[in-house]
Amino acid sequence: MIDRENADGMEYEINKALSSMELEVLFEYLEGRSYQEIADIIGKDIKAVDNAIQRIKKKLEYLL
Repeated sequence: MIDRENADGMEYEINKALSSMELEVLFEYLEGRSYQEIADIIGKDIKAVDNAIQRIKKKLEYLL
């Protein structure tokens, strides 16, 4: 179980590591939206969403 202090620290590190677009993509992805739905919501191409998710995964692997 993660205590509040550790959760806050992880949230800070994630916010610091990801760009604003990557954060937006991550939040939509965590809501269970498809790549196409995310692309439509943020006004980007589906390939940009795919690339963002790949970057997010690499950055989060490094943090965790």
